[in-house]
Amino acid sequence: MRLLLIISIVAITTANLYGQERSMVWYFGNHAGLDFSEGEPRELTDGSMIAEAGCTSICDTLGNLLFYTNGKKVWNKDHQQMPSGDSLNGSQILNQNSIITPLPGSDSIYYLFTISDLDSIKGFNYSIIDISLDGGLGDLVVKNTTIKIDVLEKITAIEHCNGVDYWIIIHGYDNDFYSYLLTEEGIMNEPIQSDIGTIPKADIGYMKTSPRSDKIILPINEDELLAEVFTFDYKTGAVSDPKKVMSKADQTYCYGLAFSSNGNLLYVSTRGMDYAVWQYNLQEDNETLFNENAIQISEGNNFAMQLAPNGKIYIASENRPYINVINNPNSMGANCNYKAEAVTFSNATSLMGLPNFVQTWNYKPEFKVENTCYGDTTYFSFIEIESTDSCRWTIYDSLGSQLASFNDYNNYHVFDYTGKYYNKLVNYHCGVVDVIEDTFEIYSYPVTDMIADTAICNNCYLVLDAGDGFDTYLWNDSSDYQLLEVYYPGLYWVEVSKDGCKSIDSTLVSEIIPELFLPNAFTPNGDGLNDEFKVVNPEYVVDFSMNIFCRRGTNVFSTDNIYLGWDGLYRGDPCFRDTYIWVIKYSYFDNRGNLVIESKRGLVSLIR
Repeated sequence: MRLLLIISIVAITTANLYGQERSMVWYFGNHAGLDFSEGEPRELTDGSMIAEAGCTSICDTLGNLLFYTNGKKVWNKDHQQMPSGDSLNGSQILNQNSIITPLPGSDSIYYLFTISDLDSIKGFNYSIIDISLDGGLGDLVVKNTTIKIDVLEKITAIEHCNGVDYWIIIHGYDNDFYSYLLTEEGIMNEPIQSDIGTIPKADIGYMKTSPRSDKIILPINEDELLAEVFTFDYKTGAVSDPKKVMSKADQTYCYGLAFSSNGNLLYVSTRGMDYAVWQYNLQEDNETLFNENAIQISEGNNFAMQLAPNGKIYIASENRPYINVINNPNSMGANCNYKAEAVTFSNATSLMGLPNFVQTWNYKPEFKVENTCYGDTTYFSFIEIESTDSCRWTIYDSLGSQLASFNDYNNYHVFDYTGKYYNKLVNYHCGVVDVIEDTFEIYSYPVTDMIADTAICNNCYLVLDAGDGFDTYLWNDSSDYQLLEVYYPGLYWVEVSKDGCKSIDSTLVSEIIPELFLPNAFTPNGDGLNDEFKVVNPEYVVDFSMNIFCRRGTNVFSTDNIYLGWDGLYRGDPCFRDTYIWVIKYSYFDNRGNLVIESKRGLVSLIR
């Protein structure tokens, strides 16, 4: 199945809209239960089940619980054992012992597949439940029909390419995958067999399919080899192209495995000598780089992992009153936001397992819109190439007018205006048409409030302000605040970002070097205009002295105060109209903090 992704536009699609609802209620561990109908999980305390490891449940198309099982017994929605719901061929100590699918085309018949552990021979079985029996509480009408023996405790399921039928996938003791197709006529007798990959050494851990239908991962746990990721063809059921997942520490094995909701990232929990959760980028084709670039996102008590309807991955924590979570599994590294003890239980305990579901029920298809700054070439990409026959994009403006359309998986467009736009992607596969709709915005580049080029004196500072309201700031000194205090001359720049668009602005701060200016004449006549001879720009000087001499060499005026001027008097008497000689000494700090001493001399005319 392909789910509809809607952000703000109501869409019409031929895809089945009831995937996530089927996995909305979980029961697992020691009487633990969760309801995801409100997004974040709500604790349920009414469960009747103890499941050491494997278990599964199923809801109707509205998200209402129908029944659940630990592989040995089946409980109805009232948490009572179904009349024939005991003695199932499914050992509850197995990692993956069961999974439930609806019968295609029926609104009342469900297939319960189990892996049994009888006399050391594991078998693949099915039972059939008619939910209309027992007053709508359901009961088994077929029980413990064996399909195949000599299989591992591994079982997973995804929807067929046609969005109606189901592939049920198991693994044999050797390197053999078996894909059984469930149609409205029932389970097929002859599976699609794929002999591929490494023979598992230890039958530990979960086999999982990607929600995007294109990958399947199998635990191997052989020395340095943890698991192998394969390509899965959900049209034919064939498995191919193994890629190795190597161990990061000696004497470790993998247990929990999960794919992100968009299918791009893989998560692996390890046990043994090293307890950790690792993230792998499935978009890396090179096997060496795929392993070398794996990122450890946590350590500690992490067992089974399961993708939930809210897009998060929850992780069992053995014998603890809580489970852990990866909040943003589509994000790389620490941005995936792993959190321990994320969901706590009031009177229940997590054990090793979590419910096993059809993995495509929680798929969230998406396309990427990149380079959304005005003037850029905006890039559109749809990543689900392997499972798509063709696709068609149509872009509309906010008024509903069509701007562009194209048929490739990856496309480019340059927008003439900023603002909101609407994109419709029609995906064709196996005769099924899915519609993915989304809105996006073309943003303008941010404009800072940086001042123009300026100057600074020694022992002074100024504050550069990039402006408020930006998402991020980055100055040339690596500080990330809106304001920057500047103490020295130089070129200062800041990069600001808003809505993913970045701009850089700069200011040249020059040094103020005191170049003292004095007039070449003055008129001490008491009219208030140019009555004194003194320094015109006295700022920024540290020490100062000035002496004025007449032509005969008499010192007629002396001062150490730069703000004090000569009024044309000598010992109280007016000096004659003449030309006088001045000598000044002053000091200031340069941009390196050194004290600089300057001396100057010149002539001034006294006019009466």
